[in-house]
Amino acid sequence: MQDGQFTAVSHPLPARSSSVRASVTRRFDISSPFDGTVVGSVPDTDCRTVSASFERASIVAGSLQNTRTVQERLCVWARRIAVQREQLARLISHETGKPIRFARLEVLAALATLDLYCPSAAVPLSPEATASRTTFSILNWCDPVLSLATEAVAVLGAGRALVVKPSSRASLTLLSLASLWNEGSELDGLLSVVSSTDDIGMLRLALMDSRVSEVRFRGSREVGSYILRACDEALMPATITTVSRAPLVVDENLNLESTCDAVIHRAFFPPLRAEAERVSCLYVHDSIADSVVSTLVEHANRLRVGDPLDEQTDVGPLIDDVAATLVEEQIEDAVAHGATLPIFERTAERRHFRPIILDYVQPSMRVCQEELEGPLLPVVRYKHPSDVRAVEMRNTEAPV
Repeated sequence: MQDGQFTAVSHPLPARSSSVRASVTRRFDISSPFDGTVVGSVPDTDCRTVSASFERASIVAGSLQNTRTVQERLCVWARRIAVQREQLARLISHETGKPIRFARLEVLAALATLDLYCPSAAVPLSPEATASRTTFSILNWCDPVLSLATEAVAVLGAGRALVVKPSSRASLTLLSLASLWNEGSELDGLLSVVSSTDDIGMLRLALMDSRVSEVRFRGSREVGSYILRACDEALMPATITTVSRAPLVVDENLNLESTCDAVIHRAFFPPLRAEAERVSCLYVHDSIADSVVSTLVEHANRLRVGDPLDEQTDVGPLIDDVAATLVEEQIEDAVAHGATLPIFERTAERRHFRPIILDYVQPSMRVCQEELEGPLLPVVRYKHPSDVRAVEMRNTEAPV
């Protein structure tokens, strides 16, 4: 399981216990999705380190009498993040390929999340069950700063400790955030980031450790479903946050230019993908579909694809070759089943995709059902509003 994809799908999970088996600590490199250069190296955390993090977190959380000290610490953390916001934004761009101007928006959104929580009234905490106040959270690579800030408010604000397993694609950013949290006091143990390439192994450890009382996940629907099943088997409470997807609908009554401009921004400029609803496809009335598609292609061709650290870049690279393969397969599947590509211009680099408009798509195609990992907009032509409502009802009834 890695960043929205499975590297293993059938790992039976053992019953919970407090024992773990140590492994050798190694390091792994973080590579830029833009040019493949090594951005940095992070620890490939071993079992003993994770167990120690759970132990420390549980002790610190158990000593809290109310959330006042946590709120004060989160406010200090927010001030430190504000001072380092440009460095964090650049690190996001290096690791994830998100254009720098969107990375800056992500950091500002994280600060706004913390600022909203800081004035809250302190909450008294019950001294009961102090040995199991630790939450283990697995985060996708999307929006690492905003995701961690949101998790910290939800978990620390409830008087529990938080141990985070970041995506192996964005570990540097979250380790940098964790360093801003640390002050050299016992409260440091309330928030830990444990980088690792072994997602399933880390999940197993959390489910086996009696000090962990909840597993949380932010990321893709596929991985979220797997984690939810694993937690159900281990009788572990779980909170799964996945990105929802919904279609946009365009009817006959529109201002062509402004509508297409809005669609392009909504489909290809999702700066906060971990929080916002993403576009699954665009429904266009058949009577205007030719004009809409040609205008969308024209607008999409104006977007600049390239270096995420360039201020003028609109679309950065895909996170890795797995994502590139998925996009290629979705396009091939759609075209094989009747969809068309008005323009599809390949770039020299495999992870760099110019925004793609797929026409004559059917809602049953993979591109409408699966996660969209690249700048791809499927267009579904419809004749009657009932066609759209029927598809919406089927999507609502389908299990996550």
